[in-house]
This record gives sequence, structure tokens and C-alpha cells, in this order.
Amino acid sequence: MTAEAARAASGPAPALTVRQEARRRDILTATHRLACRGGFDAVQMREVAEEAGVALGTLYRYFPSKIHLLVATMQDRLDHLHATLRKRPPSADDPAERVAETLMRAFRALQRDPHLAEAMVRALTFADRSVSREVDEVSRRTTAIIMDAMAPPPHRTP
Repeated sequence: MTAEAARAASGPAPALTVRQEARRRDILTATHRLACRGGFDAVQMREVAEEAGVALGTLYRYFPSKIHLLVATMQDRLDHLHATLRKRPPSADDPAERVAETLMRAFRALQRDPHLAEAMVRALTFADRSVSREVDEVSRRTTAIIMDAMAPPPHRTP
């Protein structure tokens, strides 16, 4: 069993400290910037570490591969979309129309950053079993966004 497979089978990762979470956030921000500039090929572990201001070994402790890193970036982008949708939910009365509006907002976000979209889709395409937990999390987050869109809109006051 590889180290990655063992890590994947070991269950949920322990909670990060505030400092570790900030470092993880810096890494994801650096990945986002690099992917926006040049897509999948622009995201190289050494460049991500330099852009984030962390040692290469530190980067590998958080993300064992480029695929893990880009799938985590996709999770982060889904979280951002979900937060945006909670602040300004779709307003249609019909659930199908709310889902359609949600999907159109997601597609527009992808169109604004086509290199980032390409990088995240390629990462999902290349993901193997060592990234299955992270890919499953992308699916869960996507489902939550759609389920929220299907729910009745919040009560509006005149």
C-alpha cells in the first residue's frame, strides 16, 4: 500500500491549527493564481510553494500531488460559490428555475477564469483512487449547492 493510499484509508484528516489553516489558505490562493494565469500546466508544485511562500516539503505535507492540490482548489471554489449563493440566493419561484440560475452563475464563474476551469476539470479527469475522498467531497459540495437551490427561497418582506 502506498503512503497516499494509506492516508486515504486512514479516515478524516485531523483539524488544522489556525496557523496551519492560514498556510493551507495561502497555498490554495497561490494555486488559484497560477491556474488562472496558465491552467493545469502552470500549476507546478515548486512554483506553488514559491508563490505561497512555503517550503516544497511543507506543500507536499498538505497536498501529496498536483491533482490533490487542484481538487482542493475546486472544493475551495465550490465553497466560495456556495457562500455567494447563500448571500444572494436565486430568486425564481420554481425550483427548476432556481437550479438553472444557480448553474448559470457557476458557468459564468468558470467562463471568467477559463484557465482555472481547465485545470480543475483536468485534475478531476486524472484523479485516481488516492484522491477519491477529495473527489467525493467535490460531489457532496456540488450536491449541496443544487439542493439549496431547490429549497424554497427565503421569505421576502415587501
